Amino acid sequence: MGTKNGCAKGHCGTCTVIIDGVAKRSCLVKVNKLQGSSIETIENLSKNGSLHPIQVSFIRAGAIQCGFCTPGMIMATKALLARNNNPSDEEIRKALKNNLCRCTGYVKILDAVKQAGAMLRGEISVPEIAEEEVSSTIGMSVVRKDTVAKAAGKALYADDLQAENMLWGKLALSDRPHARIKHIDIDAAKAMPGVVAVLTYEDIPGRRTFGLITHHQPVLAFDRVRYVGDPVALVLAETEEAAARAAQAVKVEYEDLPGVFSPQEALQSGASQLHGEKRNILCHIKVRKGDIEEGFQNSDVVVEGTYSTPFIEHAYLEPEAALAVPEAGGLIHVFTPTQNSHAFRDQIAASLNLPKDKVRVTLVTTGGAFGGREETTVQIHCALGALKTGRPVKMVLTREESIRMSYKRHPAYIKCKTGASRDGKLQAFKAEIYLDTGAYASAGVPVATRVASFAAGPYEVPNVKVDVYAVYTNNQPAGAMRGFGSPQGAFAAEQQMDILAEKLDMDPISLREINALEKGKSTITGHVLVGGVGLKGCLQAVRDYLDKIELPKSEGTKKIGVGIAAGHKNVGLGCGLLEKAGVEVALQEDGSVDLRLGCTENGQGIFTAAAQIAAQATGISYSRFLVQGSDTHETPDAGMTTGSRMVFLTGNAVYEAAGLFKKEICRVAGIILGMKEDHLVFEDEVVKNRSGKVMLTLEELARQAFSAGLAIKVEHTYVGPKTHPIAKHVESYPSDPSQNNLHYAYCFGAHGAVVEVDEETGETKVLKYIAAHDAGKAIHLHSVEGQIEGGVVMGLGYALTEEFVVEKGWLKTDDLRKLGIPKIDILPEITTVVVEEVDPRGPFGAKGMGELPVTPVAPAICNAIYDAVGVRCTEIPVIPARLKKLIEDRKNCSEGGCRT
Repeated sequence: MGTKNGCAKGHCGTCTVIIDGVAKRSCLVKVNKLQGSSIETIENLSKNGSLHPIQVSFIRAGAIQCGFCTPGMIMATKALLARNNNPSDEEIRKALKNNLCRCTGYVKILDAVKQAGAMLRGEISVPEIAEEEVSSTIGMSVVRKDTVAKAAGKALYADDLQAENMLWGKLALSDRPHARIKHIDIDAAKAMPGVVAVLTYEDIPGRRTFGLITHHQPVLAFDRVRYVGDPVALVLAETEEAAARAAQAVKVEYEDLPGVFSPQEALQSGASQLHGEKRNILCHIKVRKGDIEEGFQNSDVVVEGTYSTPFIEHAYLEPEAALAVPEAGGLIHVFTPTQNSHAFRDQIAASLNLPKDKVRVTLVTTGGAFGGREETTVQIHCALGALKTGRPVKMVLTREESIRMSYKRHPAYIKCKTGASRDGKLQAFKAEIYLDTGAYASAGVPVATRVASFAAGPYEVPNVKVDVYAVYTNNQPAGAMRGFGSPQGAFAAEQQMDILAEKLDMDPISLREINALEKGKSTITGHVLVGGVGLKGCLQAVRDYLDKIELPKSEGTKKIGVGIAAGHKNVGLGCGLLEKAGVEVALQEDGSVDLRLGCTENGQGIFTAAAQIAAQATGISYSRFLVQGSDTHETPDAGMTTGSRMVFLTGNAVYEAAGLFKKEICRVAGIILGMKEDHLVFEDEVVKNRSGKVMLTLEELARQAFSAGLAIKVEHTYVGPKTHPIAKHVESYPSDPSQNNLHYAYCFGAHGAVVEVDEETGETKVLKYIAAHDAGKAIHLHSVEGQIEGGVVMGLGYALTEEFVVEKGWLKTDDLRKLGIPKIDILPEITTVVVEEVDPRGPFGAKGMGELPVTPVAPAICNAIYDAVGVRCTEIPVIPARLKKLIEDRKNCSEGGCRT
């Protein structure tokens, strides 16, 4: 149960165990080679109920987020420290280089290993791991609600679940990028040993399509397949192996159709139409502000550029999985990782043709999400299998299936033009952007909306014209991914700012400071900001850091460069959508407090932050709160855990519910004591009368209330501030700015990168990195830092190593190793600065920030590369061969070899 399986190919390290004292990836070890071997797993690390010092250090250092990599990381650490309990940073990196982590950015893992070594050497004591018995925890890095179980290998993920009489499900996937289905032959598959059923679209009793927003993606393909990965049949068998073999035996007769594999191809006259939409355009999002022609006329300097960004795979370490169990009364109960149980329930119920109350979706421990679990993958299939067979059905995608089926970050093709006056003030910004949304819509419309609204960067620009087109192709579907449109636009806008700064002979930070959004200034969509804007503080933090550090010197072919970038990102969905989050708070007989949340914990720390807010607002100890996550039969809905919205929405719901809960405590205490409730107050876990005399402790109240049959429970839904869609046109300084508030809050950040570029090989190393972020009030400091560090390393991959390559619809990047996920051995020295510009409407001044840290990374690194070697990288990732060619082209140009 504790040891995980992230790839079965030795590419991720989640299955690491210790064999005869050596850390081994168990998926690569043959059982027949283990006779007489000593094997240690995570389950045996704790002794007599006490955690091992390594487990303690991972918890205390904040090295655990989703936790799926944690057992493997801890076992690799144990093997290292057993042979060397005082390793250097380089020795730690070497020992852990085969263990991927997609969440933390490795910084706190490195810290944890060093702390564990100090504990084992006896230099520091092993701290007790217990939840803090205090209520004032805002800003503290308390023991998280989820990390003890994850460190011990006891957290249950979907693949850890079993059910009696359980079947396994496997999908037969299309092997054509675009084809008409003429016939599906399932006879051979049905006849194979162990196979119970093979289902096609004809077996779906309800809606045959699904989709987060647009319901047009087939559950099982029924007329056409539109990418290599469309499911065409579902096999249900007694074993996973039997199901996999039978899925391979499903034969489909296709009639191949012409495909389109880029927005440019898809928009051509006569191009094959994927969904009947005119010119394959899913949407066209416009931003219009001021007078764009006048803006460029008023500009003393104008720069233009063309940029492109690639598909990116989420690569959360836990592959998609679910268990569906038929229960009494015709209920189908689905256990799965998700970013919104209620949205999954609704889609499952629609396809099964069941009332919503006959489908229950329960969140299980989730091994990372980053937007990729907003859409269903196997959950409808799993539930369909359970409905049709009357038996539990479990499905777990292989890593290769996950890569083939899952949603990607939208590639972007950007042409932009920026104008500024001689004093550095931005005057105009114009962009035309094409997004490859793949075969289906998914979150393409809101992603395109974010690309448009953040295209110019976190600056006030009086005259704007932005056009964003999301275009269907026969590539993998693109959807929600961390940053949700802001990384693509920032890659172009932030390089444009540096080009402008050079032409204006101005410091890049100063240019950004001159134009930075702040209170009273207007975004490009006309939203006049009213508070909680910490961009200038972030820029100052980057300036201070870069002024302070000593830069290495360029030597030989290795050149040093410094680059900066800034970014901003919405908190919440906004755009006129109603946003709300529900919570329940209930006192239990033993004095503990159930905190039932509609949101999902995907590793970001929302369960802990919610408990901290509840503790602070009620005066009840943090340790008393027992957090239950999203369950459609047990918790209220909080909408999608996305858009950095849950600390703000769920946090406010908890804060307001806490006030109601204290009143309910006084009401019930009044009944028990025979006193008026307004003569009582509740604080510091006791009920007092007006004179301050203690009348009841919380435990006494709980026992007496339960004995009297009196429930102390509140349910509350917080409704977020009103927002508006993008206006058709806004003036530079709107007369009625309240109509243009696209979002209720924003987070801001500024980054700085120090790189070393080898002119001979094209290799780029990031040596030092600073990320300063305005997160409002930091509720849990380690979690905020961890989100920043994880985002930086994810952005580092986006900039330098990661690329999901598809050629004519066929996957070239078909396993985890080929994705180029950053490992710990390339980790730069990362400094994080949390700028606490409190948001007046957030709980204790907090707001979200988990998505933004990825956004400024690629442009900061590319600006640093330019500073080092004088070439402008307009396409990412900046792999060595690509950069080497740019450097060679520049040299040829300087030697008179340029072509005009």
